[in-house]
Amino acid sequence: MKIMKDARILLKVAEERGGVKPGFSPYHVFKALDSLHTRGVGSRHELMRLLGLGEASVKTLLNRLREAGLVIISRPHGTKLTDAGKGLISSLKEVIRIIPSLRVESVCLNCSISGLILRNGRFIMDWVGGVIILRDMIVKEGADGALILTYSGGVFRLPVVGGLEELRNEELSHQLRDFQIHDNDLIVLGMCYSSNGERCLAATVNAIIKVLSAEGGE
Repeated sequence: MKIMKDARILLKVAEERGGVKPGFSPYHVFKALDSLHTRGVGSRHELMRLLGLGEASVKTLLNRLREAGLVIISRPHGTKLTDAGKGLISSLKEVIRIIPSLRVESVCLNCSISGLILRNGRFIMDWVGGVIILRDMIVKEGADGALILTYSGGVFRLPVVGGLEELRNEELSHQLRDFQIHDNDLIVLGMCYSSNGERCLAATVNAIIKVLSAEGGE
């Protein structure tokens, strides 16, 4: 599957090299590519502010993107995507739609909720080995908790032992309907007991990228 190949590229850029783990994750790679795709060009300092990373980490990230043939770095003009870079982020965004922030006190009091919609992602549940394993992966990546939902026939459902149970939380359902959700989509939400929704989003994206690369299911 093409999405597996795309996910592996993000992991490759963010991999540990020479025993040294970079100061960025696949989430930061995704976000940098998305920003450059939207803006057309970006400077190192702009990416530092956007990604919340130091100069050394952003420099390493950009150099690795260049090595992968995904960006062109020009000192007077900044960094822009190559055709390969544009194709990669466009392909990823056809499958992954970001949910930047939700506030649903009936689900999680005084916490931030953010995550993603995975197009036709219901297969992930069987692939990864079940909802509990996927939740554990998201927590391992830095979230305090996770909520996994499927969608079909206009109804959100919770994967439970033995099948699916209809979601009976109108507050959450109403907010999710603001996004374009289709039958067989998987909704993956991270929950963090702080105002730091970025941490939850990063945890969710990193976990899903690992699953899509097939590493998460090993």
